[in-house]
Amino acid sequence: MEQLEILKILNRYNPWWENKPIPPSKISSFKRGDFYFLKKSLERREISSIMGPRRVGKTILMHQLIQHLLELKVDPKRILYLSIDEVELNRGGAELKDILETYSKYVIQKPLDALQETHYFFLDEVQELPDWAAILKNWYDLGYKLKFFISGSSSIWISKGTEESLLGRIKISLMLPLKFSEVLKYRQVIPDDFFKTRLEVLDSLALALEKDDPEIFKSALLKFIGSIGNKKELIEIELNRYMTVGGYPEFLDEKDYRKIGEAVRDKIKLIFFKDIVRYFRIRNPEVLEDLFKLLARNSGSPFNLAKTAELLDIQRPTLRDYLKYLTKAYLIKSSEFYSLSRRKRIRKQEKIYVLDPGIRNGMLGFIDDALLKEEMELGIIAEGILFDHLIRLKFNLEPGPEPEIFYWKDKKEIDFVFQVKRKPIPVESKFRNRTPEEALKMLEEFVDQNKSPFGIIVTKDIFNTDGKIIKIPLWVFLLMI
Repeated sequence: MEQLEILKILNRYNPWWENKPIPPSKISSFKRGDFYFLKKSLERREISSIMGPRRVGKTILMHQLIQHLLELKVDPKRILYLSIDEVELNRGGAELKDILETYSKYVIQKPLDALQETHYFFLDEVQELPDWAAILKNWYDLGYKLKFFISGSSSIWISKGTEESLLGRIKISLMLPLKFSEVLKYRQVIPDDFFKTRLEVLDSLALALEKDDPEIFKSALLKFIGSIGNKKELIEIELNRYMTVGGYPEFLDEKDYRKIGEAVRDKIKLIFFKDIVRYFRIRNPEVLEDLFKLLARNSGSPFNLAKTAELLDIQRPTLRDYLKYLTKAYLIKSSEFYSLSRRKRIRKQEKIYVLDPGIRNGMLGFIDDALLKEEMELGIIAEGILFDHLIRLKFNLEPGPEPEIFYWKDKKEIDFVFQVKRKPIPVESKFRNRTPEEALKMLEEFVDQNKSPFGIIVTKDIFNTDGKIIKIPLWVFLLMI
């Protein structure tokens, strides 16, 4: 592809080179926590990677970072953005070296090895670039004044690349659908500085675990509820909507449930065919769709590998691969049996959750007003949301790779167990107006047997303490995270 043709495309993607504003469709005044986290990495040499499902806001985040650089008076021509799946570039066979040579020759008009100031390269959907990891490794190792931000819509490519080429050179950030607290921030139900209030509660939780004293956590919760109690009605309205449509940013301002349902199903097809079927050359994508619909219908239930393989008429290794693909596309996540013994954990069935309630409901055709009247469905949805937020809570308390949330079962089952400072905390999801006595007794037994500091029952609207068991309404628990 001719360099002047490449330059024409680059100019279209980088209007700030001509002092034009970033198009409104590419930017938002609403900033998620991911923005503030990644802003800190602007001057670090490491390659910053933003992973997450499609349409979760990665492109907008990149443009917010670009806008921030422009506001810092960074020379606009020191900032290059490109969507790697640009059709004209792909058809023309342009490679990254061609793009950077064009940028060097026509935009900054100096060799890249002569740069005195950091130049910022934002490469969106990097998985579309053949051998992207090896190429970035080469550029990184040259030691030029280049800072790379990359994004990808599936960890299938990212993990493969990092393992082989970029170990020690890349910092991966995971961008997921909006947490419930982020939706409330967008709606301006809670203030921008609400994170300070939330941090106080998280600190109290960590201290209560350290001291084995649930009263520390309960006291902070009372104060927390007092600070937001006047917004309870608004928060519960938003929770009903969140349980129906989930946390994808594109649905924040859409009121037509029918349109949201259609968009969700289109999104799932896009993920299937662009991120899974095409890459792994799956011959029967209908089976993958049937599997996902089955997982959506039974989200949070024990998963029987043998029976499911028989039902779908596929081999068990194939089924395991399909589950791996759906996991790496950020559609599902599994929960293992809680045990200190790895052997016991893998011998028990996993529970599998569809991570976003909107994706789950859209797959089943459940995005409508009638959903809020179905107590059983709401229980399944509430449990899935709680699982997703517990993963985030675990990461907030103990940052690290792949936070794990377990379940436990003897005669009865406890929905979740998460470990902090090697202490197991049992959590039961009971999204209803009363808490069964057996649930309370079951958590008490687990706390005694496992020397847990306390247990938690997440309810619909009950807040109190019964011995070492704390009952917390779902809307309160979600706002902690």
